[in-house]
Amino acid sequence: MMAFVFALVLLELLAVAWIDFKTHKISNKWPLLNISIAVVLYFTLGSLYPLSWEVLLFPLGFILIGFILFLVNIMGAGDSKFLASLFLLIPLEYHLLFFEKLVLSTIITGAFLLTYRIIRNSGKLKAYIISHYWEGIKVTLKSRFSYAPVIFMAWLILGLDIWR
Repeated sequence: MMAFVFALVLLELLAVAWIDFKTHKISNKWPLLNISIAVVLYFTLGSLYPLSWEVLLFPLGFILIGFILFLVNIMGAGDSKFLASLFLLIPLEYHLLFFEKLVLSTIITGAFLLTYRIIRNSGKLKAYIISHYWEGIKVTLKSRFSYAPVIFMAWLILGLDIWR
């Protein structure tokens, strides 16, 4: 049954990642769809989805942390809402493992983008460093990116970890 859930989430993530990459927005329909599917899963697949307060730890955590990250302009509101609702679709036993893969994929993506921006803007950064123009360094290195593709990558890494 986990293979079915994995495929379902994979298809959704593929669609959401593509839309987020192209538009930089995640519609509220995706979290609503996730919540609707989760209700069905929790009432039909009780062995995989036990009704417990623990299933809400990661979703509530992502809403809270996502709101804070949204306020400081690091993460989009759609990203945090989608991620919180996505954890409702993931069986409880995989929450921590998926979170670990999400952190890993975020670090990989962030490191890649930071390295790319340093290489691409090396001349400008060198001038900013010499002139002690710290705001210019910050603006040059700051990078917003679509987060749904990162979530998709984490889901793929989770799948590789589960079925190897």
